[in-house]
Amino acid sequence: MVLDSGSRRGGESVKKLNAREVRLSLITGGVILLGLSYQILNSQLTRLKGLKRQELSARVERRQQQDLLAEKPDLIEQLSTIKGQLPRHPEGQDLKSELARQVQSLANKSGLRLTGLTPDAEVFLEELELYQAAVECSWSGSSKSLVAFLHQLNELGAVADIRDLRLRNRSGMANTLSGTFVLDFVYSRVPPAEIHTGIDSLPEPVDNPPAP
Repeated sequence: MVLDSGSRRGGESVKKLNAREVRLSLITGGVILLGLSYQILNSQLTRLKGLKRQELSARVERRQQQDLLAEKPDLIEQLSTIKGQLPRHPEGQDLKSELARQVQSLANKSGLRLTGLTPDAEVFLEELELYQAAVECSWSGSSKSLVAFLHQLNELGAVADIRDLRLRNRSGMANTLSGTFVLDFVYSRVPPAEIHTGIDSLPEPVDNPPAP
């Protein structure tokens, strides 16, 4: 007895797709193909954008490096000038008490009252071949004494700089201010044999009468 293909598959007959089902299958396949193409294209566009951003960033960095190289001689000259104005201290000598004394002297001349002095550890600025030390201060006084202190500090130039200046005025009166600030000192270290007059001190600021 001869069995047809449907019989050989356990009696299942092969169903032919009608025209409507064929169209639906083609549409479904087209949608899937379109979705895959969109994902591939979107991935390529994202990668292209990333490459363009990297290229732009590299161009900007190269331009900045070129500008810095062009300015390097001037910057080196400015740094040398500033270094010549900075105090020199003997290598290995603890400067905490000396810096605190100099801050106190500066405050006395301006009429500002220092209620606390806390020197921090010294930091070596390797790229500049300089040293930095900070003194944390708490203070009280009038607005005039604070302005006088800041003015005298500004007269010192690059020797010292103030940061984290905070003030409180709980009573609402201009002569009862208080707060904190940090003074950063920058200086060089040299062998003791090169120091002939002892530790360099801060340059003398312009004399101002103590503020009330």
